[in-house]
Amino acid sequence: MKYLLYTITTLSLLAITNSCKKDFLNVAPQGDLTEEQALIDPAAADKLVGGVYNTLYYQGTIGLKYLILGEITSDNSDKGSEPNDPGFGAIEIDPLVHTPNTSTFNDVWVDHYKGIAAANKAIDILTSGTYEEATKNRLLGEVRFIRALYYFNLVRMFGGVPKVIRVPDPAEANSDEFQTRASANDIYAVIVDDLKFGVDHLPLKGEAGSQIGRATKGSAQALLAKVYLYQKNWQGAYDMSQAVINSGKYDLYPDYANLFREVGENSIESIFEVQATPIKIGSTCDGISVNYSNFQGPRGTFPPVTIEGKSYVAGDLGFGLNTPTADLAGAYETGDVRRAGTIIFTSATDVVKLWDSFPIPPRPAVVNERYNYKGYHSPFKEALACNGINDKDNKPKNIRVIRYAEVLLINAEAATHTGGDALTPLKKVRTRAGLTTATATEADIWKERRVELAEEGDRFFDLVREGRAASVMQAHGKPFVAGKHELFPIPQLQIDLSGGRLTQNPNY
Repeated sequence: MKYLLYTITTLSLLAITNSCKKDFLNVAPQGDLTEEQALIDPAAADKLVGGVYNTLYYQGTIGLKYLILGEITSDNSDKGSEPNDPGFGAIEIDPLVHTPNTSTFNDVWVDHYKGIAAANKAIDILTSGTYEEATKNRLLGEVRFIRALYYFNLVRMFGGVPKVIRVPDPAEANSDEFQTRASANDIYAVIVDDLKFGVDHLPLKGEAGSQIGRATKGSAQALLAKVYLYQKNWQGAYDMSQAVINSGKYDLYPDYANLFREVGENSIESIFEVQATPIKIGSTCDGISVNYSNFQGPRGTFPPVTIEGKSYVAGDLGFGLNTPTADLAGAYETGDVRRAGTIIFTSATDVVKLWDSFPIPPRPAVVNERYNYKGYHSPFKEALACNGINDKDNKPKNIRVIRYAEVLLINAEAATHTGGDALTPLKKVRTRAGLTTATATEADIWKERRVELAEEGDRFFDLVREGRAASVMQAHGKPFVAGKHELFPIPQLQIDLSGGRLTQNPNY
């Protein structure tokens, strides 16, 4: 699904400027859509909401830079690529020697607040809309789902952050309300409130008003279950995950490896995923697919190849970032199909053929031992044209944000605390993986989350919420400091722009 850009052209809270003045998204929607139209025309309002979905294409929201913070920080992934490749700050983030001046943190912060500002602007307009109430509430539910997702990311990364849930007047943009940190609990309250609104007002998958690529009631229930999991609200996590299960709208996709290929996009397992069609921002093409696969693709010197009678100048497939660790590879049980579906294993002696028959030459022609199969997109699928040019980096790779397997694992983990049935949902996940035995302790479920959800952006945050980050990371050889590295530093640029009103996280 392609969303046209309508609202994302101005700066947001604490934006990337050298000025001390902060701007918010306070201009009318762009292009052929005006704010007046969005107030009276539900079709125009729908396009306004599409502009908020566009913020999911940023590398710092659901894209590569966010993935760096969720996986490369952990025991799941190494920076990869060449040793001297900075890898969007991963050269500092991987060994946990990052500082408040590491640029990735500012990039992720700014992209999230741009998305929040777009959501706030849309909420402001939609709330005043004059069309039918059910349509208005559905659109508000979608926008509030996205805002909740962004705040959930922010609170897991940084702890308490500025609570911006309305469009400020220009005169108050620099007030303490918008330039100081709310508590993590206050941010979680915003998240829960937004998602409860979505649960109450969004349609179920496949019902009238639902669209592929848009948030549904199941999306809001699943994300709320995950939020409750992180809050250790076990009954809430159990109830919300059970509601998704009981809806009958979802199931596990039969083939784990195919789930992350084009054939598995928007499948029965998909609860929310970002659509990869590119969008045009200003004079350039952008989209979550831009460089997402290319930056994670195998890096090296690839010879030309002929497959099915067609010749291709292969070149290399990418920059080789975010490579699975040997520790992750060793975490899978014998017979677990998820290992081969998650990790591309290269060889020191032989050509390795990928699922599409693309040949990976032996090392050292290819740089790393392992690559992320979930991020791979076949070079034989033509890139999508944007600006009239076929962009080789613009591979249309959907990003799976929430899927049914995770809901089953949330349900199982919550059940260990509420006295419910943890074994049944856990066995369902393991059966799809080709495993026949299961026990359902909390430790079993934590292990299952790792191998089921590897390279999808949650490993670091899971270790922190489980209270195991220091022990696991230190055993992995990283200099994890308890009381410091559970959170990332508040970007120094944002502290400077706030005039020092934003406080730093401990020990940075």
